[in-house]
Amino acid sequence: MELLAKGGIFVYLIVVFSIFSIGIFFEKLWSLRMQKVLPEGFLIAIEGLIRNRDFEKSLELCRQDNSSIARIMLVAINNIGKDTDTLRELTESAGKEEILRLGRFEEGMSAVAATTPLLGLLGTVFGIIKAFNVISAGGIGNPSLLASGISEALSATAAGLLAAVVSYIAYKYIDGKLTKVALALSGATGRILSILPSKGTDTL
Repeated sequence: MELLAKGGIFVYLIVVFSIFSIGIFFEKLWSLRMQKVLPEGFLIAIEGLIRNRDFEKSLELCRQDNSSIARIMLVAINNIGKDTDTLRELTESAGKEEILRLGRFEEGMSAVAATTPLLGLLGTVFGIIKAFNVISAGGIGNPSLLASGISEALSATAAGLLAAVVSYIAYKYIDGKLTKVALALSGATGRILSILPSKGTDTL
């Protein structure tokens, strides 16, 4: 609160940007949960239905489930009978779309990490200008006004750097989590594709 009081408008802007970054971070934590992206129950059920060649129920299960793997499997099952390479390309494309959807707004944290130090620097410049204006107006006869400008400058710098460090750490954590999710989705998709009938195999 003391930082807010001393830092001026630029520190308030940094706080707003930081809240935006924190919001993205918690949204990504929620949306990248494995039970939401790759529920084990769905995988067991869909694998059983495909092995039994019950494709109608497989499609129904995919449509009812709201997970990423379900949307990928929906594409795969809808294209049963196509050659293996085509089927793989279609599911890879669906997987990339899912990763893009899961990672949306992630770059916002990186943008905050890059922007907040610049806002802090701008606040620092304005604080120093304020301090020099005090000196030019009345010399150094009023140390409290001079100190106020310097304090504003340092507060903006500190707030900008703090927000940048936190946002960057959050961004890297989510980026790593997204990579793990992508690998898990790829592995699960490959496992299901290995039992899906393709062109030249019996689909009955």
